[in-house]
Amino acid sequence: LARKYLSQARKQLGKKEAFYIALEKALHNYLKAKLLVETSDISKERIAEILQNRNVDEATINDFKTVLDNCDYARYTPSTDVMMQQEYDKAKEIITKIDKQL
Repeated sequence: LARKYLSQARKQLGKKEAFYIALEKALHNYLKAKLLVETSDISKERIAEILQNRNVDEATINDFKTVLDNCDYARYTPSTDVMMQQEYDKAKEIITKIDKQL
C-alpha cells in the first residue's frame, strides 16, 4: 500500500522541491483514502487527533508529523539525495505502521 501512495514521490527523488511536494501529497492522499477524511485542509494537530482517535500509537503519530514538517522545511533549505531517500523510507515505514494499526 505504501508503494502505491509513494510512487510519485519516488519518481521525483533527486528533484528537491518536486519530491517534497509529492511526498507530502502522498501522505495526505493515503490518510484521505484510509480514514475517509480530507486532510489537505486541516492542521497537523487535527490529523494527529484523528489518528489518536483511531488508536494509532503516539510514536507513529509523531513520526508522521515530523515527516510533514520536514517536507515543509526541506523545500526552503539545502538537502541531499541521501536525505530525500531517508525521508522517503521514513514515510514508507510510517504508512506501513499506520496501516497495521488501523
